[in-house]
Amino acid sequence: DGYGFLLECAHHTTGLYGAAVPWKSGRDHKEQILKYPYGSSIINLTRDRGYGRVTIDDRGRAVPSYLISDELDVANFRRGLDEMIRLHEAAGAGEIQSLARGLGAWKRGDDLETFVSAVTAAPLAPREMGIFSAHQMGSCRMGTDPGTSVADPTGELHDVKGVWIGDGSAFPTASGTNPMFTIMALARRTATTIAAL
Repeated sequence: DGYGFLLECAHHTTGLYGAAVPWKSGRDHKEQILKYPYGSSIINLTRDRGYGRVTIDDRGRAVPSYLISDELDVANFRRGLDEMIRLHEAAGAGEIQSLARGLGAWKRGDDLETFVSAVTAAPLAPREMGIFSAHQMGSCRMGTDPGTSVADPTGELHDVKGVWIGDGSAFPTASGTNPMFTIMALARRTATTIAAL
């Protein structure tokens, strides 16, 4: 049905890595950061069916809310975690660190199945599992029906003429893959349309 997960090797900065590693203590955090140059990261891109929302609090600040709660999304995310661990082990990793709070690292010689079970059973909740979002898509959808979309198929808002959307928010739904080239093509198409006016 087009929903599932995609694993990608990830390159990122020490800052992002440091933010992701579960906090145990200052000493442990330093040790984790010192291991960074010798590590490998895989990210689990899960195309979700669920949704989040953004509300405005009493101070006028945006408050995002998103939980992985759709049954298929949870299953796909957990399967992705399982596969990431097995890929690292098969590649010869001496240690595998999970982003689940409270779980120790797996070290070669430890029981792999016990570690996989612990990681895949960990709560998928804020402050329990390091989960990131990137390339948010579909928050200002394009479409022909103003009741289900914000902009028409060219990216111009239904309700405010002359205002255009040309980024990933205009996608009708999340792509399930890295959308960089699609966003670039959409932005170019939108810019070309505006320039032709």
